[in-house]
Amino acid sequence: MARRLLILGVAATLVAVPAAHADGDPASDYLITQRVFTPYQTKIPAADLEELEGLVRDAARQGYPIRVALISSDYDLGSVTVLWKQPKRYAKFLAQELAFVHKGPLLVVMPNGMGFYRVGSDPSAENALLATIPVKPGGSGLAQSASTAVKKLAAAKGLQLTPLKAPQSESSHRSRDRIVIVAAVAVLLAAGLGMRALLRRRQRA
Repeated sequence: MARRLLILGVAATLVAVPAAHADGDPASDYLITQRVFTPYQTKIPAADLEELEGLVRDAARQGYPIRVALISSDYDLGSVTVLWKQPKRYAKFLAQELAFVHKGPLLVVMPNGMGFYRVGSDPSAENALLATIPVKPGGSGLAQSASTAVKKLAAAKGLQLTPLKAPQSESSHRSRDRIVIVAAVAVLLAAGLGMRALLRRRQRA
């Protein structure tokens, strides 16, 4: 029985590796393949999300491949809740987590402010620019403020953005990635609980 549970735990971990890092940071998993991370517990109006994603898509088309993380609560930080309400520090942390697939600009939006980081460059100018943009309340406010920030960051590079619609394949891929990440986390939790129960039984014996 112990060997069976151990095998199941290892197998679950191997299945989850492509979708979930050991650090338990949801945005660092999701932004590997997608450009915008949205909160799990806060609803973002479809129109606001479409505008933000369209701006990010056009920015990439024009050579400014920015990625955005909307963080509405400490829940969205997974195991790094210590960085809650510290958007600049979290932006640096997240950028370093993504560095093996993305070294470009990264924007983090939290209810109390924004943070910017780009691997290998000084983010001071961008963070000074973001400090002039207030973050509006609620999920809609996060997305709208992020859209404003993306446009201003791009404008500082001489770019004028227009929201581009997503191809249908991209929308379905995004939904599938979210499902895989959630499922992987659930599998890991179940495996951990199983191993904990086994250890308790062995201790009692």
